[in-house]
Amino acid sequence: MTGIRKGLDINRSEHEAISVRDNDKEDTDEGGHSKIAHMQEQQSLITELRHNRVIRSKVILSICATFVYAMLGWCKGQTGPAFLDILYISGTDLEKGSAFMTSYSTGSAIGSIIGGSFYSKGNRYLLLVVALAIYSLTRALIPWCVLYELMITAHLAHGICAGVINVVVLSVAISIWGATSRGRVYLNMFLLSDSAAGLISPMVTSPFLLPRTKDIVMHNGPRNSTVATTSTFIMEGNAATANATTNSNIIQIEMPVSNVYIAYSISAGLAFLVTLPFIVLCAKWPKNGTKRSVNEVPHFLGNLPLTIKRLQLLNVGIFSTFYMAVYFIFTGYLPAFCVEHLRWTKASGAWLMSVVYFAMLGGRICGTYLAHFFKPMKMLVLSTFLHVVGLVGLSVSGVFLADVGIWISVCVIGIALGFTWPSLLSWTNENLIPVRGKVTAFILLMGSAGTLSSPLLFGYMMEEVSPIWFCFLNLGKTCITIVNVLLMFVYTRSVSSKSRMEQNNKHSDS
Repeated sequence: MTGIRKGLDINRSEHEAISVRDNDKEDTDEGGHSKIAHMQEQQSLITELRHNRVIRSKVILSICATFVYAMLGWCKGQTGPAFLDILYISGTDLEKGSAFMTSYSTGSAIGSIIGGSFYSKGNRYLLLVVALAIYSLTRALIPWCVLYELMITAHLAHGICAGVINVVVLSVAISIWGATSRGRVYLNMFLLSDSAAGLISPMVTSPFLLPRTKDIVMHNGPRNSTVATTSTFIMEGNAATANATTNSNIIQIEMPVSNVYIAYSISAGLAFLVTLPFIVLCAKWPKNGTKRSVNEVPHFLGNLPLTIKRLQLLNVGIFSTFYMAVYFIFTGYLPAFCVEHLRWTKASGAWLMSVVYFAMLGGRICGTYLAHFFKPMKMLVLSTFLHVVGLVGLSVSGVFLADVGIWISVCVIGIALGFTWPSLLSWTNENLIPVRGKVTAFILLMGSAGTLSSPLLFGYMMEEVSPIWFCFLNLGKTCITIVNVLLMFVYTRSVSSKSRMEQNNKHSDS
């Protein structure tokens, strides 16, 4: 705890004062010179790639980190469409099966703590390699866990590895280019890979899924009708004879076998492939890497009181809690909502998931472009507004079973999800505190708290009350983030006002 407090202590050095003034100057000049600066930066990057070995190393590391994050997005995009098959394999329903996601979220929280604790204490690439190897193994084993308890254990181990990977790869990605315009653009591109992979993943997974239960019944029509007749006869006639007839008819029905293990094996193979570059980086880790990591402890930025900064960091954590809860539940339960409430096929639900990730991809692309012209605060306000509008449309469309409204609302939600997360990280990194190991772990740990508490609530409400609560609960959680964004807006204004006052006082004194 002492180390964390020292890492979060205020640092009123000249370096931070200059950093704050540079941010204010960038705000002033951004509108008039952004296009020219962007062209110069592109030319500069190409020149540096040719002549600067350090820049080439940064670009290679950026690509490797992006592939790892894309792999995580691939697996997340696969989880939603495959969720009903996982329930079928383990022989459980939606309410009890929510424990799978809860165990994954619990593991993710534990993994975030592990990643934050060891990120600055040793070879971070070794930590990443170990986590990726176990992640690949557990991904391949999940479809074979026919026992309920074993399925929970596999998801727990899978979540621990995902938590470690998230902390390490996100901290590495943010630290490569720093709190610069180039850093903001890369962060959007880095997070864009999640959406691109998530767009393809459901389409690849869809051919390996079981048909809907209704489709199975129609396919085995005569046999199922015989079973139904026999079941009625149980109430009226000889129970023993009826039971024997029922058993014979059940034997005749061939229960379908899920091929989702093939899709999960593909994901496991991808996880193994993205591990290989980091094995090389792990071997090249410098001997003084530990000392260098210790010196990377982040400090708060700006001149506001320490208590206000800590409260604002807590506010960022709360935003992460509700954002990650909505993101995790929305991408995980949307296909189940489509099948259970809208009576769509599983394939249609998988295609809708692809639309979500396609919209997120569009949002990330827009965010990458807009990052040249707008500061993260404006992006956060815009994304939160779009998110609320999209969930209102989804709720109304769900109540009236309007399929067109569902598709449109999901597109709006996907776009909002696309640039909310990079905007939050960019704002925190530039206005509050550099996002490194412990800070990244804190943000992701708070996010895990939301994903940990949500599945049981959503599973119970959707199973026991109505699947439409999928929309209502998501809308309620998103409305809370409006308050978080308002507090961030006030904080940003306060930092800018105090910085201008200090500059005016210095000018008047001189």
